[in-house]
Amino acid sequence: MNLDDHPTVRQLRASGRLGETASIAGPIDANELRKLALECGAHDVGLVEIGRTELDPQRDEILKNYPWTRTLLSFVVKMVREPVRGTPRSVSNLEFHRAGYETNEIAARIVSCLQDSGIRAVNPSMGFPMEMQNNPGAAIWIVSHKPVAVAAGLGRMGIHRNLIHPKFGNFVLLGTVLLDQDVSAVDQSIDYNPCLECNLCVAVCPVGAIKPDGAFNFQACFTHNYREFMGGFNDWVEQIADAKDAIDYRKRVNEPETASMWQSLTYGANYKSAYCLAVCPAGEDVIGPYLNDKAAHRREIVRPLQERPETIYVVAGTDADQVARRKWKNKTVKPVGNGMTPRTISGLLTFMPIVFQPEQSRGLDAVFHFTFTGADHRDATITIKDRKITVREGLIGKASIRVTADAKTWLGFLAKEKNIVWALATRKIRISGDPRLLLAFGKCFPSPEIKRKHVEVIPEASLIVPAIRPFEKNDALTGKARWYGALLLKDIEQVTPNVKTFRFVNPKGGDIPFTHVAGQYLTFDIAPHGIATRRSYTIASPPSWRDRIEITVKREQFGLVSRWLHDEVAVGDLMNIEAPGGMFVFSGREGPSVVLIGGGVGITPMMSIARYLTDTQWPGTIYLLTSFLPRRT
Repeated sequence: MNLDDHPTVRQLRASGRLGETASIAGPIDANELRKLALECGAHDVGLVEIGRTELDPQRDEILKNYPWTRTLLSFVVKMVREPVRGTPRSVSNLEFHRAGYETNEIAARIVSCLQDSGIRAVNPSMGFPMEMQNNPGAAIWIVSHKPVAVAAGLGRMGIHRNLIHPKFGNFVLLGTVLLDQDVSAVDQSIDYNPCLECNLCVAVCPVGAIKPDGAFNFQACFTHNYREFMGGFNDWVEQIADAKDAIDYRKRVNEPETASMWQSLTYGANYKSAYCLAVCPAGEDVIGPYLNDKAAHRREIVRPLQERPETIYVVAGTDADQVARRKWKNKTVKPVGNGMTPRTISGLLTFMPIVFQPEQSRGLDAVFHFTFTGADHRDATITIKDRKITVREGLIGKASIRVTADAKTWLGFLAKEKNIVWALATRKIRISGDPRLLLAFGKCFPSPEIKRKHVEVIPEASLIVPAIRPFEKNDALTGKARWYGALLLKDIEQVTPNVKTFRFVNPKGGDIPFTHVAGQYLTFDIAPHGIATRRSYTIASPPSWRDRIEITVKREQFGLVSRWLHDEVAVGDLMNIEAPGGMFVFSGREGPSVVLIGGGVGITPMMSIARYLTDTQWPGTIYLLTSFLPRRT
């Protein structure tokens, strides 16, 4: 069918709407745009033009994907603070996930409203999904939200590399919407940094990624905190593939680690720490309690995270490895891989400043000239001096050592796929200069082995006491669930030579934790002589005695439980009891008089009924018929 003949096209032509486009007269009103974002759920909003200097590092990527972008709308969503601050990481991750979903939903609502107004807009993900085909070696995000938020006046980066909003602190997540229109006014960065420079984030970081001087070790943070994301997941899969059998796998990855990975795969990837965010006291809404009592902030928030037993994941030989082993005696350090294996020379050169380990470069002052040959040809000069690294394109200055390497071979060597001795022997890699410099160079960029030494990890025990509680039956008489628990044997009274009264009380003090009707019974869940047994005895005390409950028991010569009660049970014992039960009752409402008939120890329900009726001054008539065997002489 010719397109002009399609029913949709013909209908639009007939209505005169074919070719209509949104008519936006001049820039969008900035205040209306901010109002829209707030109505959609954002907690604060800022606007930035695409040409802003702060966006130089990411402008090309944004325009490559969305060339029509003119303005970026940046917004923040508040998180709930206390879940993030506690030691249980499951609770903090629940809040990260919740706020993350909310951020993406708010961004989608903004885009939908703009679309309905004829404005082209798109909302890249707050976090994941990302462009994972670029991993590793290149940025996997379309928009870097933090620099946009800083440019939009929503805060500044703290020493921990989280955005700190001037009011909400660092307890925020960020979203960005790209628009194809200019706006009437844009925002500027705030003129101060809300970061307090208190260095609590430095003190609590498990891997020493945050430095007091403002330096940041990305590899350390990525390896530990993101263990169950990208690179950590790759390493886990490689451990599965390389393991000889199930026993070998367990030596590499223990059961709690496997279960934790399952949890991340099922419910969303979880952060291992994020302690830096948890302890940060900056922001108008956050700082008050910290200023009032700094010691309490350290005692209640900082110290529990420091004292939390946990596994710290590091690459062997890195600064993080040394810091963690030196700093924490209550935590287990485990060397792992992190998936940061570049597959291109471009990715390698990008990675170098990120994975460089300053403390491993102590005393090294050298210029390295690298010439990579083959399809991925590249010249690069790498200077390491004063524990700092500089990577430049081309061969610049006088080299301390020259390395000429086939690009594919060099990348394979870094990935542990190629043997350096073979590469040198076949001249795939050639060195001109002192080879010890190349060894020192390699020490600055530790890479993990696939096979690693077993590390015993003992998980922290929960204080919850496992207990299998019996099914809570309803009492047929009262219609309420029967109580089950322990009562304390307070007193034992010898009534006759072979009959005793056992008096029980609430072990916590106060009233008996259940109510009953006169005539009902208790069921004991006991194990006399190690034999699990359930036995019921009528309650001899009336319901009006709320501070105690009594049973009166005759010792039977061959009775398992009665002999145990008489001969072995002692004051102070706790007994598990289910109560109440039974339908043989009289409360006084059933009639104006009652005839109670009982013989021997069978009088116990009559005792409860008679005591209750007299205690409550029942106006009716009570007839009690009872009989007993004479005492044997």
